[in-house]
Amino acid sequence: MKKAYIFIVIAIVSLGIAIYHHYHQVAHNNIVVSTQSHELVDTSIDESISNRILAVYPTESYYYYLGYDGIGRYDIKNHILDVLEFEVYGDESGPFKTYHPKSKIVVNRKNKLSDFSKEDLDNFEKMLMNSEHGAQYFNKRWYRSGYEATFLDLDNHLIITNDVRGVKDTPTKILIFNVSGFIIIDKETNDMQVYFDESIAGKKVKDSAISILKYMYGEHLIILNSIDQIEENERNILLQLRDQYISKK
Repeated sequence: MKKAYIFIVIAIVSLGIAIYHHYHQVAHNNIVVSTQSHELVDTSIDESISNRILAVYPTESYYYYLGYDGIGRYDIKNHILDVLEFEVYGDESGPFKTYHPKSKIVVNRKNKLSDFSKEDLDNFEKMLMNSEHGAQYFNKRWYRSGYEATFLDLDNHLIITNDVRGVKDTPTKILIFNVSGFIIIDKETNDMQVYFDESIAGKKVKDSAISILKYMYGEHLIILNSIDQIEENERNILLQLRDQYISKK
């Protein structure tokens, strides 16, 4: 009788664990990222959480995300969104603000990042540190999205480029190849050098993109007129990134 009782208890506990894991698996499966638009959606209620995401980080109960419309934490079970709204902008970005006027999602808007709990802030950091899909995080400021060909200045919510094709992290510099040219960021000073040349990979940079960089970075932006102005070792790395990209086309 005692053995039978123990068996029943074990069976009930096992069933409970199975149901728990099944629920959480199903709940997580309800949160999807659209392949084309990178919209973050809760399919269980057919609602958009973010119109276009740059990073996500799921935990047992929440989905953390960085999007073109802000940074937030979504409660999967209760459909509650805590979000700090802002718009990521740049020459090639459009308005991606997400509205929830009649939404089934309960939205709690934050006024500043520090309004989130320490646990949430730690999970945002883990999200940015997650290298899934080739994402990269530099100096707690610069971010290469794993979902978009986007290199972002997190401090200013600014897209540096939407055409990243290669990034090399060196001890002192971040070397970026995009289809319009090369971008070099000094890790110590955050000064930025840019060299744009249509012949490098076939795309002419927009004048408006250069204007935005000038406006944002001022004297911290150096526009190079010749590829020879790039230090030789850095130039070789950037050209190698270019050659790797072209060989895969």
